[in-house]
Amino acid sequence: MTRRAVIYIRTSSDTQGEKSSPIEQEADCRRLAEERAWDVVRVYRDVEKYRIGNRLVEPSGTRADRPGLLAMLEDASRDEFDIILAWREDRLYRGIKAMLTVLETVQDYEIEILLAKENFDPTITPVRAWAAQMELEGMKERMEMGVKARLKAGRANTGQDRYGYIRIGEDIHMVEEEVKWVRNIFEWYIQKTSLMQIRKRLIAASAPQKGSSIPRRIPWARSSIQAILKSAREYAYGFKTYSRAGQIFQIPVAPIIDISTYELFVKMRQENKTYPKHRRRNDYLLSGHLKCACNLTWRARTATHRNSRKGKWVERKTPISTYFCPQPHKELRPPECPKSVSAKRAEAQVWEKLYGFAMNPDFLLAQAQDRVRQLQQKHEHLQKERGQILEERKKESSRRQQFITEARKTLREDAEFDEQMRELNQVDERLKRRLTALEQEIDHYARLDWEEKVKGYVTELQTGIEELNNANPKTPEEQHRIFVMKKQLVDELISEARIDCKRDIQVEFRAKIMDQEVRKKLLDFPNGGEIVARL
Repeated sequence: MTRRAVIYIRTSSDTQGEKSSPIEQEADCRRLAEERAWDVVRVYRDVEKYRIGNRLVEPSGTRADRPGLLAMLEDASRDEFDIILAWREDRLYRGIKAMLTVLETVQDYEIEILLAKENFDPTITPVRAWAAQMELEGMKERMEMGVKARLKAGRANTGQDRYGYIRIGEDIHMVEEEVKWVRNIFEWYIQKTSLMQIRKRLIAASAPQKGSSIPRRIPWARSSIQAILKSAREYAYGFKTYSRAGQIFQIPVAPIIDISTYELFVKMRQENKTYPKHRRRNDYLLSGHLKCACNLTWRARTATHRNSRKGKWVERKTPISTYFCPQPHKELRPPECPKSVSAKRAEAQVWEKLYGFAMNPDFLLAQAQDRVRQLQQKHEHLQKERGQILEERKKESSRRQQFITEARKTLREDAEFDEQMRELNQVDERLKRRLTALEQEIDHYARLDWEEKVKGYVTELQTGIEELNNANPKTPEEQHRIFVMKKQLVDELISEARIDCKRDIQVEFRAKIMDQEVRKKLLDFPNGGEIVARL
């Protein structure tokens, strides 16, 4: 059986000076695969910056979240290859965390690692990873010391330019065109102009924005305006703050707004708190689940007051709770988004569907029977694989015995004999480990009584929901206790709830029938033993 190999390639700025281009790395690894007569089934590459949150980061060997590395380890868990080929060990990792991520996977799935330019010895790998990490940390420490020395001297040479300023060399200068709009934004805010109205004015006047590594989907997003407002103190007192390893440095710059404007802004900011007195927090059953065509998770609010014609807040007889889409920009909101819905209406609709899902045991049992058939097929597949491994071990045993016999006849050198015997023993040991894992899995499948688990789960679920529906809470404490139990059921059973333009909610339920220990052993099984329904 031809062994399947993959190639992993990594380059980043932390390896500048090393002559290890992606082309050279791949060529050397392919040469090694050809010498061993292995099939190269895929090449994984981490050679460009990638995004983590809002930052672009280098594919450094210290990072365990590299896209190419994660894709390779995911494919390893699916048994899509047998060997990982890399140029050197530091292409795979240069730190303890990344090393553990790689080694844990290759040990769990019996993957072999071979290197084109050096030998791979798993016994000293932790030491080498530690040494590589110490080297990198030393480089970072030296760079950090240089940056701190420049910042202490009042020289700026790092960080993103704040709106209104530009960094030229080690000095920060004002940008007059941007300064004008900073002052306008604070003036409008003090005049009680809403952020969306400020945004409209900026767009209408074609106010320039800073360049960004992230392409702007929309001009003058609310977050851009908020960032300027949050920097009010720096604009007023004339400084830029840098934080390095827990130390704070302030570089003097020319102020843009005057102190009186800043003080008026602070007063206005206090009046515009996120949760003013006419709003209150409440219990929301669909919190964290409801989405719309914007693909954003909806938020909720409860209004206890309304704005009267005289501009005063008047208390409502009945508070109004609402779920709403958090997308603030109309141009990004598709027509299918209903913008908001009554919390009472949405929760009643979803709870009714949840009740229907739980009270339909025929559906759950039919799904369970289908899962049982799939489990049986998996069991048969494992039995077949077990037979193949037993046959392969038999062949390897015969091959090893033949090699020993020939070595005795030809008086082969001890070093050469030991090396080949080590390779043969490694193959046998790998087959033995895989066989042990298979036999444990086969035994588990044979003892699994899944239909009984479904029946027990359904009975408990139905009893609990009926009790909740029949509950008659009389005090706020009892009402909250009932809500908590309902919320637990919603969080457990609802996979997704999507609302359309007519405010109809389609719910996808997911019932996790198996207990946690069973699901762990069936991670390779589709859906991990879950029953899915869409209502």
